[in-house]
Amino acid sequence: MNKSNYFKLDARQTRRNAMIDALRAPCYALCITMAGFSAIARESGFDFIMALTTSLGVWGMPGQVAFASLYSAGASLLIIFVAVSLANMRMLLMVISAADMMHLKSHDLPVWKRIFWMQFLAITAWAHLGFAQQKYPSHLLLHYYQGFSLTIFTFGILGTVMGFFLTDLLPPELLRVVIFVTPIYILLLIMNARQKANRLAVIFGGALSPIFFPFVGEWAILLAGLIGGTLASLYGRFIAKWHLETAA
Repeated sequence: MNKSNYFKLDARQTRRNAMIDALRAPCYALCITMAGFSAIARESGFDFIMALTTSLGVWGMPGQVAFASLYSAGASLLIIFVAVSLANMRMLLMVISAADMMHLKSHDLPVWKRIFWMQFLAITAWAHLGFAQQKYPSHLLLHYYQGFSLTIFTFGILGTVMGFFLTDLLPPELLRVVIFVTPIYILLLIMNARQKANRLAVIFGGALSPIFFPFVGEWAILLAGLIGGTLASLYGRFIAKWHLETAA
């Protein structure tokens, strides 16, 4: 579709396009990943309702895995709550970024509706929203996000249901491995992003994480991500600008 044609779409057509985009690959990757989580949750002592409620309420793989791991270790509810909150803290910046990309304030939504729609935000939806921003006008991005995020959410919940019962048919080790399908997919997606800063953030973060691990242990991922993202952002703001000024 020619870029100018995207400006002619209405909200319904945009949501349909978003659903088609989600059905091409992202929803299947997320479905398989959630099946892997469900297998881990069952091994940790979750019953079906607990596993399903965790996916519905947390909707963030690091937080969900932290919940299952701490629950199996017998941690208190307070410890579990704090750990899950910290694991999903990364979503805060993505929520701010996504709200800015969609110009959420211009849609004049009440606060409860903003919270409702942001609950469906996942890194998959955030990454694809960045791609959609290059094609769709700003007033259609919220509708694109709605169609895309609801589609992958539905498949994620379906994966949770399937994974819980597939442990009776498939080796648990196999289901635990598939949990990495979505992270690999997201890595490939971001590495193909047009913005050089996004690619650099992945490269810097991936390179720094094994360096930090011997010194800070499990905090290495958070620290590497923070420093890697900061370095990439500084490049985007200052170094790239300096190159442009030098070329001029």
